[in-house]
Amino acid sequence: MNRTEVLERLESLNNLQVRNIDHNPGTRVRVAGSRVEIRPSQHARAIPISPEGGVESMAKFAGLPADVAQRISPQTFGAVATEMLAYKKDYGLVIEDGQVVDFGKPRQERIDPQRVVSTIEKAIGNDVDFHKLRMLPNHVANLEVVGVEEKPVVRGDLVRAGAAVTFSPIGGIQPSVEAYVLRLLCTNGVTSNTVLREFKFGGEGDSIWQWFRHSVRDAYRAVGPIVDQFQKMGYEAIAPEDRPLLLEGLIKSSRLPAEAAEAVRALALQEPPQNSYQMANLLTYASSHLLEDPVNVRRTQRAAAAYMAETEHRRICPTCHRQR
Repeated sequence: MNRTEVLERLESLNNLQVRNIDHNPGTRVRVAGSRVEIRPSQHARAIPISPEGGVESMAKFAGLPADVAQRISPQTFGAVATEMLAYKKDYGLVIEDGQVVDFGKPRQERIDPQRVVSTIEKAIGNDVDFHKLRMLPNHVANLEVVGVEEKPVVRGDLVRAGAAVTFSPIGGIQPSVEAYVLRLLCTNGVTSNTVLREFKFGGEGDSIWQWFRHSVRDAYRAVGPIVDQFQKMGYEAIAPEDRPLLLEGLIKSSRLPAEAAEAVRALALQEPPQNSYQMANLLTYASSHLLEDPVNVRRTQRAAAAYMAETEHRRICPTCHRQR
């Protein structure tokens, strides 16, 4: 992907409007025929709630079970939704084309996607490859980028340094930056806990843009320690009797869908993982080649990152246990 394609895909999120609500005695959810709306305060204009997802989002956020919502009268639904939203005290409305399409926690400051891209380019250099952009629930974007720096894990197995940036243009989450490397042999993308930072809105110190620049730069430079860990794992032989149990543990921790799990097992039978590095790459292969749902991809990436992180790895790796 190039920067233009990235910004075009993010444009739909950038166009959403956000309104934070401080729930008060004048706040009301009302039902009139097939129309559901929310009045933020006594003298405010009511905002319609989209029937295609907005009403469901409100009920879920408020904690109103779907089966109950379907059985009670419209008037009771409005009264109960109002009461249950009151327990949240404050929340954010995501508005598109004049309708509420989502409910959630109060939104923080907006984050300009174009400035995020420019900051990444300044931190890594102009030769940035925007490898993947995934759109996650709650209007969140996960952007994987790589630069030109490459390092060998073993001869013929190169990885390229990069960063994974997760943020919401409408301020739905605290943005985070992870170290990221791309294994060129089979284009497996790997996130790492070597650098994992989350920005705190309202905190003291650097501005968000200074934080982005420093975090992306440090994530990009973390390729050395990441490769060192990969090389250590390459020396950790896994005994044949340990492979099935360890593999099943990793499949369970990543909660791979059944079809992807079977494909990973088939790969392990076809080319049995001889060491910890090869075992980890079964998960990274799944995240890059077998999964399409962004939530499943991120969960599997995090499971692989946890397995490769030194502390967690020593806890679950049978080879490390025997070396103690």
